[in-house]
Amino acid sequence: MNSKFYPLKGLPQQRQLWSWISYDVANQSFTLIVNTLLFSVFFTEVVVQSKGNENQLWSITFGVSMLLAALASPIAGAAADERAWKKEGLIVTGLICSVFTCLLAFIQPGQVWLAMLLYIPANFAFSVGENFLASFLPGLARQNEVGKVSGFSWGCAYAAALFLLCVTAGCIVAFDLKDQPRPFFVFAGLWFLAFMVPVFLWLKEPELVRPPHPGRNLLTVGFVRLGETLRQLKSYRDLAMLMLASLFYGTGMSVVVFFASTLAKEYGFKDVERVIFLAVITVSGIIGTIIPMLFQDRMGHRRSTVFLLIVWILAASGFAFYAYRHEVFVAGGGDPEKFLKWPLWVIGNLLGFGLGSLGSANRAFVGYLAPPDRSAEMFGIWGMMFKLAAIMTFPFAYVRDKAGTPQALILLAGFLGVGLILTLLINEKRGHAAAQVGPL
Repeated sequence: MNSKFYPLKGLPQQRQLWSWISYDVANQSFTLIVNTLLFSVFFTEVVVQSKGNENQLWSITFGVSMLLAALASPIAGAAADERAWKKEGLIVTGLICSVFTCLLAFIQPGQVWLAMLLYIPANFAFSVGENFLASFLPGLARQNEVGKVSGFSWGCAYAAALFLLCVTAGCIVAFDLKDQPRPFFVFAGLWFLAFMVPVFLWLKEPELVRPPHPGRNLLTVGFVRLGETLRQLKSYRDLAMLMLASLFYGTGMSVVVFFASTLAKEYGFKDVERVIFLAVITVSGIIGTIIPMLFQDRMGHRRSTVFLLIVWILAASGFAFYAYRHEVFVAGGGDPEKFLKWPLWVIGNLLGFGLGSLGSANRAFVGYLAPPDRSAEMFGIWGMMFKLAAIMTFPFAYVRDKAGTPQALILLAGFLGVGLILTLLINEKRGHAAAQVGPL
């Protein structure tokens, strides 16, 4: 680990850093295999048997899990800061997610309610666990290195995702598992469990910076601390603006994660081809993480985020034009199988590039502006915004079902545009100084 090409060279707490990174690798099995690749298609095409509202049912199922996570995230984060239970929260949510992921294999056609009852707690636990994971970042990296650490970890996660895609594609071909995703749900759950082991063994809970509120139980103290933070929000106005911006461009990230597979299928990608398409997007995501890892701390967090948002807006607009031309071609009697696919490969690469870089950059930006003694709470609020952003995929699904994919993608570009405007209003130096000083 002494190579000059090792991005984390010279950083302290190497074993803790790698145990933290291992959780980023662990939860990729749920992000990729369940949310991005298989479960949305399985739910809409196998589980839901009455067609016409399958996209809306999927969006509602996903949205309910994210609404619950949004409501729980800031309270759980505040309580974890109060009791120094971030590690416990990370482990508990990981165990819940992995177990319920394995149980997805038992869902049969027509069992919509069972699918909801298993998926909602799995995605809830995964989503809340992401917040606990991110809250360790300010304590593991120096303030001028949060972009590097976040980007490197995100890159490792994408490398794991690429490996998982290769395994999935290989198993589909070797064992003829087309339209049989159930074994992969079990595999995803076991992968999650396996890579949680370093977290359990080596990741340490940061020490409490301030004394807890005496005489308060865990639930009550979460509300107390959250109320204190909301009253002090004027002292953290730049962080608050970043949270609001995250709500809008987080919608774009959620659409890519939860609708990429169904969109690819809509434009003629078969099972193995769809896996290859997602693998290429994943490679682009790995490349995308290089920007935060190498340049964000020097370029500035706001400048990096603005650049990445512009890339995404262009990609979403290009996708909308492609979808429109596809509709015109098919309406004119053209064979959908003969419509050009190479533009979608280009667009997919841009979306994957943005997904990797923007996700990592945003996590580092929040870590840069978050008060150190309230990191779990602030990342809980950050998580709440991303969960609400995921719920905002329902308008995308509704417009897609009622008006068409091109119109839905234009709506998506609009969300990203609002996020870009809000990001331009952030003063990162002022925000970072406020986080170090504390509330006025």
